Amino acid sequence: MLLSIFASSFACAQNPQSIPSNVEVTRNGLIYSVSANETLSSISQKFTGQVNHWRAIGESNHIGNDRTIPIGKKILIPSRLLTPVSAFAKIKNFFGKVVIQSSEGSNIEAALGTLLKEGDTLMTLADGFISLALEDGTQFTLPPNSTVSLKMLRATYIINSPRTELFLQKGRVKSQVTPFVQPDSRFEVQSPLAVSGVRGTVFRVNYDQQRVLNEVIEGKVAVNSGVQAKATKTGQLVTHGYGTVVENGRVGKPVALLAVPTMSDGYQTQHRLPIQFALSHPSATSFSTVISTDSAGANNIAEAFVKNKDGTATAKLENLEDGEYFVHYSAIDQAGLEGVPGTLRFRVEVRPFPPFLLSPAAKFQSNHLGAEVQVPMQWSQTAGAYGYRLQVASDQTFASTVIDKTIEQDVAQTTVPLKVGSYYWRVATIIKNGPANKQGPFGDAKKLELLPELPAPAAKIGEEDVHFTWSATPGQRFTFQISESNTFDKLLNDIETTQSEASIPAPQAGTYYARVRSIDADGFIGTFSPPQKFVIPDRWRTEYGGTWQSMDKPVGTGF
Repeated sequence: MLLSIFASSFACAQNPQSIPSNVEVTRNGLIYSVSANETLSSISQKFTGQVNHWRAIGESNHIGNDRTIPIGKKILIPSRLLTPVSAFAKIKNFFGKVVIQSSEGSNIEAALGTLLKEGDTLMTLADGFISLALEDGTQFTLPPNSTVSLKMLRATYIINSPRTELFLQKGRVKSQVTPFVQPDSRFEVQSPLAVSGVRGTVFRVNYDQQRVLNEVIEGKVAVNSGVQAKATKTGQLVTHGYGTVVENGRVGKPVALLAVPTMSDGYQTQHRLPIQFALSHPSATSFSTVISTDSAGANNIAEAFVKNKDGTATAKLENLEDGEYFVHYSAIDQAGLEGVPGTLRFRVEVRPFPPFLLSPAAKFQSNHLGAEVQVPMQWSQTAGAYGYRLQVASDQTFASTVIDKTIEQDVAQTTVPLKVGSYYWRVATIIKNGPANKQGPFGDAKKLELLPELPAPAAKIGEEDVHFTWSATPGQRFTFQISESNTFDKLLNDIETTQSEASIPAPQAGTYYARVRSIDADGFIGTFSPPQKFVIPDRWRTEYGGTWQSMDKPVGTGF
């Protein structure tokens, strides 16, 4: 179940009290008005938690004598010296399987609003996503198969400036860091191979055990190899639209990230599963797609990676509930750096699912003469269906619909009149949806070739045999049958042939029936033609078995 909240995600364990009237917050620290009987030592203890910072406070204010500070004198307490207090990251959103372990080793249940502290570890499994946020609006998101430890979550006393260090043990993390106001603020993503530090930006870090990939979407990131580096002060500076790879102990030269790939039209409303996105970029080796319920990409629920082939690829996601979503997509270069992302809104409308089309097959042939043929159509029943909508058109786009029929009952078949010709047909499911019915999307259309009936074979009765001919199309073969009854329940002849003709020895005098059916090269077996009636008359025979002739014609018993 998709969960999300919109509350703030950062809180101090010791909530800052109201700022005293004799304290002023500045960018560089606190301005404090000295009270009676206060010394630098007592002031140091009060604001930094340690007495031995008094000398540093004195140097910042050019005070040499600790005990001769006039009452009311305003002195600066540098923000770097202020007491750090514990901070928390609050779970803003999670989806799928997420495992959280406390610094003491116990499991923490993932829930919206849960506060995580310094030392806790987050793990996402193959389908898991989790997003957390700090009080200043900074957010970081873990996609599937990622592990991050909250190495440092602290804030400065009164000023409340954050100091955050994430240790990326495996996988990826995307961070959106609110620009800092205080100089002592810090946000770093560390890994066994590198550290990336920022003062306000959007960037991604990917650690795959052999190297670290950094991609900067907004702002600047200082990248250095080794977790001991102070990335906020030294290291390779990577600006927005660039990325760098750290491997073999070296930080690579920043390279431009690939531009947003092209998304082919048709993504806007998805009527089929799997959900599909057609992407193209001439320089990409693969593409990334992430599905979320928000445009910022914090509430993620699915992702897919697909390799590029000839500049294009189609990303597919097996299942999404009906509703509105956002797709965040980007191209990945040869080094593995993910490019600048694009974001588009789309809808999923695939339910109720359409039924499977059963019959007729691609071809249908009637054995009834007439301007129209009654064509029986059948499809599978859909669970929970109230009815179905059938459409038949003469074109694949259904711009020229010849049948548009609603069946308001769960009966998965009907019969429609059609003339000989080419058609496409499709069916949609209808369900009860409150006071109104809801129709789902049409299923894939199926082509139907409605063939004219095969005419009855023509019979030519000879002296010793009967010869039959019929119409044919190249590549066809035939089944030719003769019976004494027009029901053909007992066959006298059953001939398979590739010719559009057949001859049989003349049977005994009597009435007979012949019929034929065609079998196309693609295996389609047509219906039998109407029966052709033919009569073999009685004839006078000679003593040698021949027929008596008169004027070159056989002489019958009626002669």
